[in-house]
Amino acid sequence: MPAVAKQCENAGPTTTMAMSDVTDRIGNELAELAVAIHRLQVLISPLLNEAALRDPAHLKELQDIDRIYQRVGNLAEFLAALSLTLPQQWVLDPSTASRVITLSALATRLGLAESDENAPEHDSGDCDFFT
Repeated sequence: MPAVAKQCENAGPTTTMAMSDVTDRIGNELAELAVAIHRLQVLISPLLNEAALRDPAHLKELQDIDRIYQRVGNLAEFLAALSLTLPQQWVLDPSTASRVITLSALATRLGLAESDENAPEHDSGDCDFFT
């Protein structure tokens, strides 16, 4: 049985949300990811351009990063537009699917988990080295 299926077994209490809310929240997360990808692209572009002078294959890596940025941004816009067209009466229970979300802050932003006030706060720029 795939790991995702095992995590989704024995679902606990159910809650319903409008599909439009879920798609909008996922679209917002993707939009934030697109911004982060763009920042990384700007940061590493000079390094890859310099490396491309020695090996043109690095230019393809730079193009791949740009393509990832564009795809994530397009998916964000698609979900945002889709959320506007979904009927409010279309609801779903995201609790089972939310079991695969391992980042508690992400689960909270998606509306799939309650905010844990006892959880340590980290700024988005903090770096954890898993020590």
